[in-house]
Amino acid sequence: MCPPSAENSLTRIAPGIGRGEDDERMEKRLLLAFVLSAAILLAWSVIFPPPQRPAVPEPTPVAETQKPPERRDKTAESSASSEDFTTAESAGPIGPPEELAEATAEEHVDLANAVMDVVISNRGAAVTSYRLFGYDGDDGQPLDLVQTVPLDSVARPLQLITADGPEEALYLIERIVDGAIFRWSDGRGNQVEKRVALSGEGYGLDVEIRAVGVPAASRVSVGTGMRDLAEVEQNSRLALWGEGVVMADGEVKRLKRRKVKERQILAPMSVAFAGFEDAYFLNLLRPSDGVEEVWVEPLEFSIGEEETQKVLRISAALSRGQFRGQLLGAPKEYDLLQEIDHGVEKTLDFGLFSPISVFFLKALRWIYGHVGNYGVAIILLTLGIRILLFPLMHTSTVSMRKMAKVQPKVKEIQAKHKKKKSDPQARAKMNQEMMALYKEEGVNPMAGCLPLLVQLPLLWALYKLFLSAIELRHAPFIWWITDLSAKDPLYVTPVLMTATMWLQQRLAPQAGDPQQQRLMRMMPLIFGIMFLQFPSGLVLYWLANNVITIIQQEITLHIVGERRLGSGRGKKKAGKGGKA
Repeated sequence: MCPPSAENSLTRIAPGIGRGEDDERMEKRLLLAFVLSAAILLAWSVIFPPPQRPAVPEPTPVAETQKPPERRDKTAESSASSEDFTTAESAGPIGPPEELAEATAEEHVDLANAVMDVVISNRGAAVTSYRLFGYDGDDGQPLDLVQTVPLDSVARPLQLITADGPEEALYLIERIVDGAIFRWSDGRGNQVEKRVALSGEGYGLDVEIRAVGVPAASRVSVGTGMRDLAEVEQNSRLALWGEGVVMADGEVKRLKRRKVKERQILAPMSVAFAGFEDAYFLNLLRPSDGVEEVWVEPLEFSIGEEETQKVLRISAALSRGQFRGQLLGAPKEYDLLQEIDHGVEKTLDFGLFSPISVFFLKALRWIYGHVGNYGVAIILLTLGIRILLFPLMHTSTVSMRKMAKVQPKVKEIQAKHKKKKSDPQARAKMNQEMMALYKEEGVNPMAGCLPLLVQLPLLWALYKLFLSAIELRHAPFIWWITDLSAKDPLYVTPVLMTATMWLQQRLAPQAGDPQQQRLMRMMPLIFGIMFLQFPSGLVLYWLANNVITIIQQEITLHIVGERRLGSGRGKKKAGKGGKA
């Protein structure tokens, strides 16, 4: 059977799935260890979310031993050139080497379409603003993916990084259809040309860079950090922002900004993209030609008297002084990323049960299309899931009730063999008697647990969905909840969630030894404290799940006859009086 403590543990993880009674001790201990271990792992991953990929190793070239000799030699030469920033081989001069091409004042080029507005300065020919029209920042203006970093070493997107740091030259500008050409030359053979244009009506900029002379050994920056966050989002345990992400040799590698202690140089065989991501947005450089090195450098700056903030500076080395590809700044919206493809869709990761999460996401959006409120959509989605799962919950509860009826006989068998419990033969005989009893009474000891375990993937898929769905960002629900991706500012929903967990526990029959019951009574408080900082959309789901489960639990207990004429709680009180 499903041990009572395991049932209560599952109830705390998946509120209200069912209850259980004691069983044979060995089975009880094994199942209890399994379920409590799962509960501890789940709680630990919630409080301290682990990185989705292993940390990138020390800054040595990736898969260096797998490279053919020719490629390995070229990588080594490229690395040395990048370190020394000496003149690298290029395709040839861009213009007359002796011609000076440099502007006298800073200018800006504005490239915009229906979904974004990008501003490029001729100082370094770098992106100074990358705003997405469909998404607001904390100031109410279109979200800007370029982070404000008060450091001289900050490198903006598309800015070249030389031996002396980020390039600050003033480029001449030639405007073209949906883009611009930036040119610079010092008259001594060092030249750079950047062609930047909108990638049609979607997100992204088409980029082509040619460099001759010393700049040919430069690196093109993806940026330094990504977007400015409000204090609430920065302090959230679950917020991921400005994290590095690289897809190299077909594998997505994630680099946590707080865990990168020193410069890392990746030299994979192929790079699909390199850049930044957080829970809802990404900023990537997607080369169409080869990129031999990707540099990830940690930077740090003060934001208060005693507080510092870490950011990453990510860049890609030019290949023979050239780069062709795309700068992509976009929301991590499921359908959009699937359309972009080429590995970018892997940046939105719902975890082990991703197909289930995607199904729930589509269902959530379909419901939202009819009700126009994501908070209401979450409640209705939860209701639909609980209705579908009700047969499982009912079956589990009925099985538990059957097990409860045979418990006196089970305890008699256990008492009979109590003195010989250390004897393997006596214990085997006891197990045989118990299995014969189960068969005679028509009871399956595991029938109560299996339906509960089936539901865990659904609950985990919903948890991952509500943490990552950009649809909930800045989505209002009711009155004080104006953003379902942020915590409840008044903590009303976490308090109600804790109260419903406690009520659910009180209404259900309690089983297990006193120590287990004391532990279970603490679970609502533990989960309530843990959920204080969770996104209100996730807390709303858990609250709705608790309320609906309490109702279903009462319906089941009425069906099996435990709530008729006040028999449920009345018997419990009478039992206590009898014991006294």
